[in-house]
Amino acid sequence: MTKRERVERAYALEPADKVPFVRAVDEHKARLVGRSPSEVCRSLDLLLEALERELELYDPDALTVGLDVYNVEAEAAGCEVRYFGKEPDVPAVVGPLLAGPGDLGRLGRPDPARDGRMPLFLEAAGRLQRARGRDMVVRGALTGPFSLACALAGTEEVLVATVEDPAFVRRLLDFAAGVAADLGTAFLERGVAPVVFDSKASPAAASPRVFRDFVLPAYRDRVFPALREAGAGTVPLIVGGDTTPILEDLLATGAGQLLCDAGSDVGLFARRCREEGRPLRVSVDARLVHTGTPDAVREEAGRLLRATAGQPGLLFGCGVVAYDCDPRNVLALREARDGLAAA
Repeated sequence: MTKRERVERAYALEPADKVPFVRAVDEHKARLVGRSPSEVCRSLDLLLEALERELELYDPDALTVGLDVYNVEAEAAGCEVRYFGKEPDVPAVVGPLLAGPGDLGRLGRPDPARDGRMPLFLEAAGRLQRARGRDMVVRGALTGPFSLACALAGTEEVLVATVEDPAFVRRLLDFAAGVAADLGTAFLERGVAPVVFDSKASPAAASPRVFRDFVLPAYRDRVFPALREAGAGTVPLIVGGDTTPILEDLLATGAGQLLCDAGSDVGLFARRCREEGRPLRVSVDARLVHTGTPDAVREEAGRLLRATAGQPGLLFGCGVVAYDCDPRNVLALREARDGLAAA
């Protein structure tokens, strides 16, 4: 069975020979080629080299073209991003672009074919799709609307505005949803499957009220309909942390696949995704993968896989792998998956 067939069977809620192994390798891929995140995220050649090395070393069932995921769209829209040369720090948005609601009208939607580093990631994804897409799923990383809104206007400012100026937040999210739809459509035009990351929408950063009243409508009414119209199949929505308090709203977004991150109620996620016919990725805690031993990672991965054995549409991985994570710990995840599949 090819990697693509394995993932597609999971998405169709059909049995496969193994649970698809899909882990979050962003800045860590730069370490695999002995470079810094700032170097790799601005070089097409280095990015392609890092992606090929990630595939060679970790043998995942899907490969995501992304590195400093939450910067690309924000930078293309006008935010300044700080780079760190050869240092291992991950690039970051320096500060908000908007000083207040009055600046919103000055925003122009970036063109994925022209602005910032969007063309670089599209080119990398297109090349990888042409080379590998027959046998595996190639994904393009998108910044979710709430995370992009926070980059553009400031996290605290957006959260305060959900109470004091909700109309501004809705307009800002509408803009951000359009950016996600545009970049996602550009990936789809290259045969690349979009995957949406929206960490600022986690209950650890924003309340369930904010998700229900603001984030949910942006996905349900804008992002996912636009991506489906552009030809998308199953679009994963990746919101990290304990998202149990927003599980029902995550389902209501229309996302094609959910994430049950470490700390979330695995049993509840599994049951509700079975009931709703939704694929589910379960995730080993990234902190354990970063600081634990290979044996400890294998043990926890085995426990999680046994707890979800037989779940239709199951995928398996971990949270974002740190730049300096020991590769043996990432390999231990796949070894646990392969060991259970062979048992």
